[in-house]
Amino acid sequence: MGCLRQFARRKCVSIQSLAETKLSRCLSLLDLTALGVGCTLGAGVYVIACEIARDVAGPATVISFLIAGIASVLSGLCYAEFGARVPKAGSAYVYSYVTVGELVAFIIGWNLVMEYMIGAAAIGRAWSAYFDSMIHDKVRTWTLENVGPIRIDGLGGYPDFLAVGIILILMIIQLFGVKKSTAFIFGVTCVNMVVIVFIIIMGITLARPEYWSDFMPYGPTGVLAGSATAFFAFVGFDVIATAGEEAKNPSRTIPLSILFALTVCFLAYFGVSAAVTLIWPYDKLDYGAALPKAFEHRGANFAKYIIAAGALCGMTAAINGGLFPLPRLLYAMASDGLIFKSFASVSKRTEVPYIGTLFSGILAGILAMVFELQALVEMMSIGTLQAYTIVSTSVLILRYQPGTIGLVKSNDEDPNSSPQSKDPVPEPTARSGTISKCTIWFLFFYFFCLSAFLINGLIPMYQGEAWAVTLAAFLVIIFLAAIVVLYLQPKSLTSLPFKVPLVPGLPLCSMFINIYLMMELNPATWMRFAVWMAIGASFLIASK
Repeated sequence: MGCLRQFARRKCVSIQSLAETKLSRCLSLLDLTALGVGCTLGAGVYVIACEIARDVAGPATVISFLIAGIASVLSGLCYAEFGARVPKAGSAYVYSYVTVGELVAFIIGWNLVMEYMIGAAAIGRAWSAYFDSMIHDKVRTWTLENVGPIRIDGLGGYPDFLAVGIILILMIIQLFGVKKSTAFIFGVTCVNMVVIVFIIIMGITLARPEYWSDFMPYGPTGVLAGSATAFFAFVGFDVIATAGEEAKNPSRTIPLSILFALTVCFLAYFGVSAAVTLIWPYDKLDYGAALPKAFEHRGANFAKYIIAAGALCGMTAAINGGLFPLPRLLYAMASDGLIFKSFASVSKRTEVPYIGTLFSGILAGILAMVFELQALVEMMSIGTLQAYTIVSTSVLILRYQPGTIGLVKSNDEDPNSSPQSKDPVPEPTARSGTISKCTIWFLFFYFFCLSAFLINGLIPMYQGEAWAVTLAAFLVIIFLAAIVVLYLQPKSLTSLPFKVPLVPGLPLCSMFINIYLMMELNPATWMRFAVWMAIGASFLIASK
């Protein structure tokens, strides 16, 4: 029982603890926005947009990215509110710790470790493959001839030293300090953005509107399927929240930088997907390097070299998207006593969590060198979606609880709570807070059931099968009942630096979208996830 109580305890944060940090508060709004754009706008803009257009949505890919962008903004708004309230290193891990409890926080932190580690290693391997293809696979050929292949099932075909090299270079840059590393990422992100603008302008110049005559060849189903894939192209903006302890005026800069970064990324994805489908028929796009080949087919051979430079810069920034937040997550978990204390060590000279940085870079490099990570890429998705879901849930829970957690807005009274108000709005009580929390958690698990029905029972319902129609009616009735119960509970009137609008609607939409996408992942991913969680559970119990 004592162990269970420990797992349920929540992290207490005071105004003083939020102001204190061993890290350097030096990141401006521009730094944070560039960090978010760089980590989000990686290789996906050069690959994912073409794949969705060719195989899933056709020219209507632009609508798929619009839907995915809106869904990402819902999660981004929830991150923005928490980033303003609790500007601490650790992102979703810290947010769940102060709201739900230690066990859920550890689960989120453990999965984010997996996500960032595999993400950095996988993109490092992709960077190596892309660069090697530009020089006609000379690195791969040399390695196979002089070092030899790896003949073990599940591992890569050969040791990828080039992937190790780029990861270790980025690790060393990070060791020089957060300002220097973000300046480097700002530089490569600027190159990436210039190349994207070049692609869009060239697309306008070479556009043939007749290629959009069959705008939605796969129908609305294809557009929705494309939006599910496109959603993962926006993953990475949460790195901004991870830098909460290193941001200047985080209550203002974190929300703004998240929204700016998502806006820039949406415009880039929208523009590139429009350009590639306007200059070449969607059903004739090549497999592999479809974007530069589309320009090559239209006679713009020089464009492929410019696009290659942009792709390498984008992937460099995306590798940083895993290596930058991971040491800060380890620092936060170590500071709370959930993992080895040594990860909380911070360099006095550079104010960087150097042991976590070394550990992250070296381990990600080993994974990139040895493993063929394609089978594990989906595990990044399940960790990310789980974190997004918990953040949305936590925002919703806090809005219905008495008192407040984190920073509040000073000298700005809510007019609803003013003594001059004729009908004062009721404040949450302990009883209403408990009712709200139970209702929110019910909706959390309800969304898993609803997602399972939408995936497996929607077609039988349309066909008029009795069980499907009855179950659909039951799901609608209990959902409406839960929403009515939640709407009857008073919400907190505390004035915050940033608030998610339209509560509870927007957080509930974010919860449902993320849970639905998790349920769409294949069973093998869930099995690997279960194994990873079993390892984490044994690690946590041993640490107690």
